[in-house]
Amino acid sequence: MNFLLEVFLLLIPLVFGGVLHMVVVTLDLCKFIKIPINTAAFGKNKTYRGFVAMPLLTIPGVYTALWMERSFDLDIGLSIYNPIILAIALGIFYCLFELPNSYIKRRKGIEPGKMSKENILFHSVLDQVDSGFGLIIVYYFMTKASIIHLLSFLVMGTVIHLLLNYVLYLLKLRKEPM
Repeated sequence: MNFLLEVFLLLIPLVFGGVLHMVVVTLDLCKFIKIPINTAAFGKNKTYRGFVAMPLLTIPGVYTALWMERSFDLDIGLSIYNPIILAIALGIFYCLFELPNSYIKRRKGIEPGKMSKENILFHSVLDQVDSGFGLIIVYYFMTKASIIHLLSFLVMGTVIHLLLNYVLYLLKLRKEPM
């Protein structure tokens, strides 16, 4: 049971950051940094706002996970580094690891924010798992998480990401369900 709770603790910061980031995008907040990084390469939706918002909005999630780690007497190592540094690293790596998939989608002629019409399930999963690879790198170097924790995080994170995207779509915080 502790194992699943530890994996869940690793997910909390990104759920916080991701949901709060969708609120920023939906309400079109911080317009002054809503500048595409490179429209030709990544599309209009990959902006500097994401690279600023995700790290900052992940901070409350890291503190929540840290509080839960202490409350449940677990030791996944969330406090090895300063929680703000951990949150910033998670947010930046989350954004960085979304870029290659966006680049590939632009080369295939898929519009920003849209899904491929072929192999929809495969592309939906790929859209969610890409950032997970960046996150496991951060967790590997900045926590005590084992390889089994990290692989479980990748699987659970992808499933939760897909479910959360659908809920955000139902709440009209996302334009696409996946």
